Amino acid sequence: MMTLKHFAFRALIVLGALMLSALLFIFMVVFDQNSPAEPEKLIVNKIDVAVIAPPPPPPPLTQSNNAPSNVSAINVMGLGGPVKVQYGNKNVMQVPKSEELDLPMLELDKLEFVSHFSSKVPMLKVEHLDRVPKVVSQRYIKPPKAVRKYGQKRIETSVELIIDQTGKPYVKKIIDPVFPEMIETIRTWVKHAKFEIPKKEGKAVQAVYLYGINFNYG
Repeated sequence: MMTLKHFAFRALIVLGALMLSALLFIFMVVFDQNSPAEPEKLIVNKIDVAVIAPPPPPPPLTQSNNAPSNVSAINVMGLGGPVKVQYGNKNVMQVPKSEELDLPMLELDKLEFVSHFSSKVPMLKVEHLDRVPKVVSQRYIKPPKAVRKYGQKRIETSVELIIDQTGKPYVKKIIDPVFPEMIETIRTWVKHAKFEIPKKEGKAVQAVYLYGINFNYG
């Protein structure tokens, strides 16, 4: 009889232990679900990234509607206008027309003596001649009206002459006309004047003469 009681007592103890274990297990499960979860730790590593610039894009392809040609043109600017030189299989130069050329304006009266001189005849200064040529004929030239207002009765001008082998003088350079209005008067006097033939060792030569023309108006 005692053995049965003793067995029942042990069974109750085992059953109580199992129930206590079950309660503890349930309590731990419930407590674990209600407890806040610890945040996850993030590990951050710094990495330096070097940015490499991309290569430049290739130039765009240009298409020409015209057919390809091996002829190029160069414009050369000159006094006569543009001259086009084309290079290709054959070099062709377009020469401007004569009417496109700007001719310089020349005073012919200043150059009239050029055609009268001979390169075969020596040209010397008067101090190297046998004697200084003198005036053999001249014409009286009235003073310009613009000069009369100055009231001068004697105007002493200076001019460089070239006397050819016949004694004909030509104006090379007017050195001092005194008044600008006297320039044309000097040219008119030289045009109608006549000098002795310049000579060197008895032979006719051409001479350069710095001559003073005095205009007397009494």
